[in-house]
Amino acid sequence: MTRIAIWQPGMPPYGRAVAALGVFDGVHLGHQALVREAVALAKAHDASSVVVTFDRDPDQVVAPASAAPQLLDLDQKLSLLAGLGPDAIAVMPFTQALAQTPPLVFLDEVLLDAMTPVCVVVGHDFRFGHRAEGDVTALVRYGELHGFTVVPHELVRAGGEPITSTRIRALVAAGDVDGAATLLGRPHQVRGMVHHGRGAGTGIGFATANLSVDLYSALPAPGVYAGRVSIDGAQYAAAISVGRPPSFPEARDDFEVHVIGFDGDLYGRTLPIDFLTRLRDQRLFEDGASLAAAIASDIALARGIAGL
Repeated sequence: MTRIAIWQPGMPPYGRAVAALGVFDGVHLGHQALVREAVALAKAHDASSVVVTFDRDPDQVVAPASAAPQLLDLDQKLSLLAGLGPDAIAVMPFTQALAQTPPLVFLDEVLLDAMTPVCVVVGHDFRFGHRAEGDVTALVRYGELHGFTVVPHELVRAGGEPITSTRIRALVAAGDVDGAATLLGRPHQVRGMVHHGRGAGTGIGFATANLSVDLYSALPAPGVYAGRVSIDGAQYAAAISVGRPPSFPEARDDFEVHVIGFDGDLYGRTLPIDFLTRLRDQRLFEDGASLAAAIASDIALARGIAGL
């Protein structure tokens, strides 16, 4: 069982450890390979394996207006990281004070406070400290002074290009959730809380759950998607609408889900929505009958694609 803790100064350190350092947004195939390498090295060194990550994207503190959409919220990220088998995950709260910490002080206060590292595994482009001034070269030199080695993990490639969170975000933003899934190793998932909507879907025979998401959630491009929803441990196929439907110009919500075969109250619940494939663009229908027929077709396609 992986121990997960929000790291605070003064907490008992993890002892001898191999650390995997990174933001790990997406926990994509490259991140997975890096963490698995750290876990394997820890076993070889008879040490603990510790993933060190942050509670948010540093840009949300440093440059919130231009911070990138996030592929995962913190709970999703920690669950996926724990599934890779480390002994512990240390979550560092990213604050303005931490953002202004010089690189070597960052290592003193974050790394050496938390453990006695025997090896540190990072992406080959890893940056740290104030203005991201620290790099792998600086980390290697620091390790030489403090008795640990550094393993710069080469980026995993797919389709001839490195797998990065930035690349996956671009695919999601373009609506290519199939391509994103290939690089993530699983469907792109967004979690949203169900709230009361206008009831327009129910009025034409297709009830939808209206979802609100975190400010930084990476929603796919506007369109209609096939997906899956997990409710109380059961999986349901879903037809998902992202963006304002042109047939409902007064709509207030950008994210609605028709859960196929579910009949129950979802208000106030947070649902994990897996995006499987894009079905079509949002478009304006000439009348209610045409809209209802299109939605019925979307639902039939989504049911088949989800395999449920």
